[in-house]
Amino acid sequence: MVIATIISLPIFADVIMSGLEIKMLVMALCLMVLFYLLTINNILRKITISDSRVIVSGILGPKQIPLDEITIVDGMTIGTRQFITISSSKKNHLIPNSFDNFSGIIDELMNRIPPEKHGGALSALRDNIIVRKSDITGAWITVILLAIIILIRYFPH
Repeated sequence: MVIATIISLPIFADVIMSGLEIKMLVMALCLMVLFYLLTINNILRKITISDSRVIVSGILGPKQIPLDEITIVDGMTIGTRQFITISSSKKNHLIPNSFDNFSGIIDELMNRIPPEKHGGALSALRDNIIVRKSDITGAWITVILLAIIILIRYFPH
């Protein structure tokens, strides 16, 4: 994702300097901001599990879930997407399988949270982890497409 962000800089600079009409320029700038916000979020997001809480960090700041407030930890699968669901007395949280070491997160939660708070699908989720190769493939396709655009735009025939 970082490589795609770096390669996108000359492309977005070219779009801004190309003299498009205002509405097209505003749309391109909005897409740029969204692209970079998502990139920053992917870089910053992480899960930290301590003896007293689960901390989910991202671009909007950390969300702290005290372990004693957790009512159930379960898992669910929707197609190739898998989620750890953490239900607490205040709110529900979803942790997608796009996090690094997803199986390690499940193991850590199962070790820190009492077994009576484990949902039935959590151990089944742990035994059947789906590796999301489409995320990695999608990022590399983006990098390749951006590189092709740069080659065509800056190095004509």
